[in-house]
Amino acid sequence: MAGRISRIRQIGWIVGVLFPLIAGVSAHGAQTSEKVRLAIPAKSMGYLPMYVAIHRGFMRDEGLELEIPNLRPNIAHSALLGGEIEYHGLAESGLRLAAKGSPMKSLFFSLRSPLYFLMAKPQIKTLQDLKGKIIGISSFGGATEVSTRIGLRHHGLDPDRDVTMILIGTENVRVAALSSGSIDATIAVPPSHVILRQKGFNLLLSLADVTDLPANGFTTLDRTLRDKREQVKRLLRGLSRGLAFAKERPKETIEIMAREWEIERAVAEEVYGPVSRALSKDGLASDAGLKEHFQIIQRLDKGIGEIPIPKVVDFQPLNEARRELGLR
Repeated sequence: MAGRISRIRQIGWIVGVLFPLIAGVSAHGAQTSEKVRLAIPAKSMGYLPMYVAIHRGFMRDEGLELEIPNLRPNIAHSALLGGEIEYHGLAESGLRLAAKGSPMKSLFFSLRSPLYFLMAKPQIKTLQDLKGKIIGISSFGGATEVSTRIGLRHHGLDPDRDVTMILIGTENVRVAALSSGSIDATIAVPPSHVILRQKGFNLLLSLADVTDLPANGFTTLDRTLRDKREQVKRLLRGLSRGLAFAKERPKETIEIMAREWEIERAVAEEVYGPVSRALSKDGLASDAGLKEHFQIIQRLDKGIGEIPIPKVVDFQPLNEARRELGLR
């Protein structure tokens, strides 16, 4: 009887002491889930590693809860500098601001080359047909303008003389303008380029075929790198896991694409091919790709001189995060 009472007391001690401790740890874990604001211009499959990381729980594993506002580039840059967001996915224009002296660095690039497709009205069938036409872009100095210039120059057109580029806005606005006939061509991203082709619009150029310009990168402030380095690495671990999963697990990734973008599975399957081919190997950008960015920046802004890579990019946290994950 005494032994039984002793065992009951032991059980009571376990329930009364250990359970609250376990519950407290669980509650503490829930409380310490950190909200991080990461702005992007629009929901694009160029950010697929981030969305995969969210769907698969990789960000949750790192104790992060991402808030992802859609902000135009100029607003996103102001919000980053003002501390209203911690990160943004506009590294292409972020590189330009950093080159001009803004205290920010690019950390991770989702794509090894732009996931951009130059789409045109049905009556425009070749790039040469674009002479004298209007192309809609998202922002001056931003990724869509830079990519359009690269594509046109590659095929012998002068983007300053042969076409007129006008600022339209985010992709949904540009696609609507193309559909209504307000512009003659614009950059589209998956799955919009597939849907446009189904409606009779013409694909003139895939930017992945003409450049290895790294794209869809993430940027943060120098002070975040200094004061919140562990948070930066947690974000990069989540992104790295999302990138690896997207490349290695096509079936599950296609399911995520279909759900997140609310498209038919057949469309997601068609889109996965070009998306997966454009994905970065490791989130890093080659020196050659960055120097191509710099050449474009210097053409757009004559006042910018030599751009040292360490002034605008910091891949050390990403390299550390990848080593911690056992990735090469």
